[in-house]
Amino acid sequence: MTVGGTRIPSADPAPTDPDGDGARSASPGCADDDRPDPPDLRLVPIALTAWAGCLLVPPGGPPGPPAVIAAAGAAAVLLGLAVRRPRWRAGLLAALLGLLTGLLVAGLHSAQRAADPLRVAAADGGSASVAGTVDGYPRPVASRFTDPAANSAAGPTADPTAGPGSTSGAAGDGQRWAVTITAHAGRVSGVEWAELDSPVTVYGRGPTWATLLPGQAISVSGRLASPARADLPPTLTSRRDARPESAPPWWYQAAGAVRSTLRDHASALPPDPAGLVPGLVVGDTGGIDDRLDADARTAGLTHLLAVSGSHFALLCGLAVLLLGAAGPRVAALGGLAVVIALVVLVGPEPSVLRAAVMGLVTVVALLSGRRRTGVPALAGAVLLLLLVEPALARSAGFALSVLATGALVLVAPWWVAALHYRGVPRGWAQLLCIPVAAQLATLPVIVAISGSISLVGVLANVLVAPVVAPALLVGMAAALCGPWWPSAAQVLVAVAGWLLDWMATVAHTLARWPVAALPWPATPAGVTVLVMLLLGAVAALRRRRPRHLLLAALVGVLGVLLPVKVVGVGWPPPGWLLVACEVGQGDAMVLSTGDPGTAVVVDTGPDPVVMDACLDRLGVTTVAVLMLTHLHADHVAGLAGALDGRLVGPVLTGPGRDPAGTWHAIESAAHVTGSIVSTPPVGSTYRVGALTLTVLGPTGEFHGTESDPNNDSLVVRAEMDGRRMLFTGDIEPPAQQALLRSPEALRADVLKIPHHGSARTLDRFLRAVDADIAVIGVGLDNDYGHPSPKLLAALASAGTGTVLRTDLHGDAAVVVDPAGGGLGTRVRGPDGVITTVSVRE
Repeated sequence: MTVGGTRIPSADPAPTDPDGDGARSASPGCADDDRPDPPDLRLVPIALTAWAGCLLVPPGGPPGPPAVIAAAGAAAVLLGLAVRRPRWRAGLLAALLGLLTGLLVAGLHSAQRAADPLRVAAADGGSASVAGTVDGYPRPVASRFTDPAANSAAGPTADPTAGPGSTSGAAGDGQRWAVTITAHAGRVSGVEWAELDSPVTVYGRGPTWATLLPGQAISVSGRLASPARADLPPTLTSRRDARPESAPPWWYQAAGAVRSTLRDHASALPPDPAGLVPGLVVGDTGGIDDRLDADARTAGLTHLLAVSGSHFALLCGLAVLLLGAAGPRVAALGGLAVVIALVVLVGPEPSVLRAAVMGLVTVVALLSGRRRTGVPALAGAVLLLLLVEPALARSAGFALSVLATGALVLVAPWWVAALHYRGVPRGWAQLLCIPVAAQLATLPVIVAISGSISLVGVLANVLVAPVVAPALLVGMAAALCGPWWPSAAQVLVAVAGWLLDWMATVAHTLARWPVAALPWPATPAGVTVLVMLLLGAVAALRRRRPRHLLLAALVGVLGVLLPVKVVGVGWPPPGWLLVACEVGQGDAMVLSTGDPGTAVVVDTGPDPVVMDACLDRLGVTTVAVLMLTHLHADHVAGLAGALDGRLVGPVLTGPGRDPAGTWHAIESAAHVTGSIVSTPPVGSTYRVGALTLTVLGPTGEFHGTESDPNNDSLVVRAEMDGRRMLFTGDIEPPAQQALLRSPEALRADVLKIPHHGSARTLDRFLRAVDADIAVIGVGLDNDYGHPSPKLLAALASAGTGTVLRTDLHGDAAVVVDPAGGGLGTRVRGPDGVITTVSVRE
């Protein structure tokens, strides 16, 4: 289906100028009635005020005084305007009704959530045994931590960067699964409840979890926990395998067979298309790895990694077009049947139902004989969804869906008509205008989430647009015939994989561009300024002279920024293994994994802004493992900068928990990103791409030393391509002596010097490590006298040839020399000049 390919009727046959500048086009074939009808905005005020009413109610309880005051003020303003403006009275009263309805419905839902027994028990960390119904398909959760004992029993060590759904060990019994259920009855914190209607997200391990299907009755028990946000359901962690109580409905059994066969056939493809085919077709995103996910987000292609409203619109619209000859009623019923079937196939989760509603709105806008129905349909859909689930008002995904659909039905047709009026073929005009309109409309929400603007999003969407629809249609055909005609399904999956490999290539390539993203403040003021700039730019595009001025300004900005960015492409240097970020008096080390955009971070320094900038310079979009050696501020206060806008895997810490406030802040920050904080025992190993991490210490908590937190630092050895690097946090002599019990494990080519070059480093420890290169994270002119002259002399005595210091060298990198294969160094000074340090300094 060509989006928007139907003729746009107009009630005004008079010649028009879409640009409003008096210019006329002499291109043939451009009809004067191509201008869209003016939109019908009558339902928009009530939808917006209902949304505002839902936002005024906090998710954790009834409306507070600020919400009541704001609602009363808004109501007074609307009533006053209605009295003074009789012509506006109906619209203003409708807006007031929407505001009050949003407040009422959201308040009732919030009160119901607050009284939920599972939510109350979760706040106290209680336990529950419940019987309920599965609401969606199980989602594999990447294993965040590997116990060495489990490794020895199961075989290979876990790969913490493996995409969800990957397993390590036999039969996938160690795989962790998440499934949402609705509890109907059970025992909660010792109290029996005969009637419940409580959603809960269950986490469990075992082979049966993977076989659960929507509509299936199960019993589960475990420990409850509060969610990261008040509008999310509580979580229940089960230590047992799932206990099904009944078979799922036949339609979900059929859908499950379709999903599993599609996933099996796609597994024969290369990694990227193997994850994209089931993700695009049936919403099974378990095989999409973190690197592709991060690059797609940078390139503005995240909406194509899984089922969205555009997928529903495409398949439903195709059904309507094919059945159009049988009459509008048959075509409408066929389109509705396709939507229902797709919901069953993808799973009846809230995000899927939202996408289905938005897809139906798009179909109404594109295929209806009256284009004016598009905006009322969207406003009605917003009202319906908010009445059913007011918590959607705070959902970024909901806002993105509404804005993208609104741009499609409200803005894109006018832009397409303007370009077509000037002689651009309609198909090419749609190819350009639709992604541009969607990108601009959703940009404020994206900036509020990520703190950056994708500068390649439009280009990426234009480049992949020709393959998305064919890949979806071919993939759906493969899914439907998979259980009954495997050979045909394999051929179709191969074709879909070939098409989607192009999309992965575009994402990886554009995400690596030096101008792929522009940082922007993710604050209310920053978002407001961005909205004003976008509105001004759109208004300027309507007139020829401002349009030319805007184009000249854009060219000028790119002419300045692009060379600056391109000059910086020399950083990170090729073949880098380790970069010590210049973060002042603190430690922040970044390890290459061999995969572009993916790294391991050891400590985050004292400043989140500086930490974020260092990772940006390195092009890091995925932090596969984040290690915080101990909880002192010069090692962890920059954590927010490492988390900002990046996918983050497990967070590993030493055993110390002081200061307690810092520990709780780390747990909260990690919980928001979906990461799990844990303390790995000695001997734990992690494989991340070509990098292997081994935990060497501490064997236990220290008590009674001069600095227990320093001695409790996590000590990790990293190995890549036969090169060893040792990271020691701030360990002092007691911890160093404990490590010297196994001196052979300490041998390394690169040593991160403990405690910023403090004099409290044993000569025996330095000789046991026998490093060729030492790296010191230290601030310029610090008050501690770091690095100590005694330490520098000890390094010279131990035979360490090169010492990299962030106070002198800025960002400092250890690299593999591409010519001789030996280790070398590159440093990026404060002025951005990249030089080589080849001797000890």
